[in-house]
Amino acid sequence: MPTQRGPWTTLSEREAYASPWIAVSHHEVIDPGGNPGTYGVVHFKNLAIGVIALDDEGNTWIVGQYRYPVQAYSWEIPEGGGKRDTPPLESARRELREEAGIVARRWTELLRMDLSNSASDEHAILYVAQDLGFHTPNRTATKNSRCASSLSRSCTAW
Repeated sequence: MPTQRGPWTTLSEREAYASPWIAVSHHEVIDPGGNPGTYGVVHFKNLAIGVIALDDEGNTWIVGQYRYPVQAYSWEIPEGGGKRDTPPLESARRELREEAGIVARRWTELLRMDLSNSASDEHAILYVAQDLGFHTPNRTATKNSRCASSLSRSCTAW
């Protein structure tokens, strides 16, 4: 039975692929212009959690690791997946400690957003972490990462 999703009509939907992290669904649709078509949607089973860690001098701490989908080494903020039944801040604390070896005493939620929302339902929450303590990272076996800081004076107003 057709269902309305905003100006779109979904004629049918089926799961095309699933893993522990994502599911991809295939949709037969009628687009807002009245034309038949297909739509693929990537469903993320976890929240995307990101942390901007700022030290007392205004440095932003980043981690680097090889990213398989883009076939390149990437420098980025500590980020990862948070289970939907876990408080997002708890996931952010875990990611920062695991990837960068940093523990923060002050946390501010900065932003909630939908990532790649033309093809996925991935929802992200971004935090600013301050009043930092430094420890040995507790990286998982799948992460061959390194940690570095970069001077970012524009962030010192936090």
